[in-house]
Amino acid sequence: MPNKATVSGVMQDANLDPVQGGKIVATFVGSDIFDGGVRIVTQKVEATTDDHGEWSMDLIVNAEGENASTSWTIEGFNQYVTSVFKAEKLFIASATPVQLGALEKISAANLAAARNAVNARLIVVGSFAEYAALPASMKQPNDAILVTGV
Repeated sequence: MPNKATVSGVMQDANLDPVQGGKIVATFVGSDIFDGGVRIVTQKVEATTDDHGEWSMDLIVNAEGENASTSWTIEGFNQYVTSVFKAEKLFIASATPVQLGALEKISAANLAAARNAVNARLIVVGSFAEYAALPASMKQPNDAILVTGV
């Protein structure tokens, strides 16, 4: 069973008002090598925004294969099914909870780090205990841990 991270956010319109009853669609696609064999991996996950525009979903961590060629695309639609935002090429490095904005900022660097073991991944956690609780397969010796204290 793959590890999952809780990704969350708040969907707002152009006036920064929360979008109630909107739809968030996350699509995971790519190929990677797991246990010596190449596998095509796909998944689609959906969530609905609440009265405050808040949403949350558990997404597969795509940092567990050998060549890091998978990515997530997350799209947001308002209640009229009009596109509000689209975030592409997102790379989830660990099973720690993350806000969509933070994930967008760190994805490119973490994808590069996963492809090249000499680079450091940035893992954002509320406490160091959160990182320490991750399975050993999800930790790398060159991880840089940012503790937010939230």
